[in-house]
Amino acid sequence: MAAENAQPTLWTPGRIIATLVVVALIATIGYTLLTAHPNEKTDSKIVLPGSSVSNPVSKTPADFDVRTLDGRTIKLSDYRGKVLVMDFWATWCPPCRLETPQLARLARENRDRGLEVIGLHIDDRGRSSAEDIRKFIDHYGITYTVGLATDDMFTSYLGTEDDTIPQTLVFGRDGRLIKHLIGYDQSQGKELDEAVNQALAGS
Repeated sequence: MAAENAQPTLWTPGRIIATLVVVALIATIGYTLLTAHPNEKTDSKIVLPGSSVSNPVSKTPADFDVRTLDGRTIKLSDYRGKVLVMDFWATWCPPCRLETPQLARLARENRDRGLEVIGLHIDDRGRSSAEDIRKFIDHYGITYTVGLATDDMFTSYLGTEDDTIPQTLVFGRDGRLIKHLIGYDQSQGKELDEAVNQALAGS
């Protein structure tokens, strides 16, 4: 008789598990939306130092002296008239490792067309030694220029809102910024190729 009068319980083990799964999914989606970085910056008005662009809303950073791994000092104004890919990166950054072979390929295949690639290793407070950077260069067969970016240079070009690396900037021959990519994945690799080809075509 007691069995006949028993009421079905609302919270069965199966329902509890299903509810927990749904809550976990909602929490994961919410966290991703709140913390995810955009993969492109579209409002930057940066132009390279030494460019002839005259636009009142443009921002021209200082023409920094950039120390290179091979002992030279360069200025970005030296690349006036070239298509320039400028990449901020670090040896310990996994997406940077994924991007580097593409940068090496772009530099190798397009140098005669007027493309220059500069890899700017960020100031990571000694986490990467000069020897670490040289080993990275050798491992990935990098033939493009690798320099050391100061904090001032990093913030002048990338701002202070997002310190994600890599961040990759593509400038046209006139010094205008064509593309500013944040992070690296397969879709951004395609965008990088397209931006370089657009710049080399002069459009």
